[in-house]
Amino acid sequence: MNIEEIVEWFNRERTPALTPGEVQELYFQLHPRTAFLKNLPNGARVVDIGAGDGSLSLFRGWPRPVRQDLKMYAYSIEKGEHFDKFDGYEISDWNVAPPSFDGIDFDALVSAHFIEHVADPTSLADWMRRKLRPDGRAYIEWPSEASLTLPGIDEVKGRGVDLMITRFDDDDTHQAALPARDRMRSALVAQGFEIEQEGVIRLPWIEDQLMASFRNADDVFCRQAAFWLATGWSQFIVARRR
Repeated sequence: MNIEEIVEWFNRERTPALTPGEVQELYFQLHPRTAFLKNLPNGARVVDIGAGDGSLSLFRGWPRPVRQDLKMYAYSIEKGEHFDKFDGYEISDWNVAPPSFDGIDFDALVSAHFIEHVADPTSLADWMRRKLRPDGRAYIEWPSEASLTLPGIDEVKGRGVDLMITRFDDDDTHQAALPARDRMRSALVAQGFEIEQEGVIRLPWIEDQLMASFRNADDVFCRQAAFWLATGWSQFIVARRR
């Protein structure tokens, strides 16, 4: 999308078909990251690599189905707001010392918007081979190539479009090069993983409904989520250890 297309998309009039609460719930139910978590086997032990504020832990209880049976662990460079809601966590700089989680292996891994921050994104595949059990599954999400072609956040804000980020390089904690999906796929296969799903995250109707309810909201998250959906900003891979 160019700047004119973004301005038109942002200002377009839409009619809500759901309440704000309903569209938020449906967004998280249908998003592949949350759907992956909600569909793990009963009692699965899952680690969130690059856990940020730890908000993944909140999805044990909402939206439906409730999955309080999951055992959840977190890893990040610093302790997030919700880390005490996990069953355990580790803190370190991945580039210096990835987590050990001594004596613990995992049935599943979630890593969302992490690999674009580390020097060698394929090092995650090696760590997964060592820490995931056979048949363990992983969900990896990161920016797509579309994030490289968008106008920058300053230009967008200058046209009255209130978002947090537009281009990949708006975030100066990102590495200089975007991890290519072909590279990640090859690294996973080389470590003995089968690719189950991959693609760009698009939910067109949900995108429209998020904008219908939240375009002028004080909290920017929902319209930012709509922008990510509209532009195909995020890509993902689901892989299973053979």
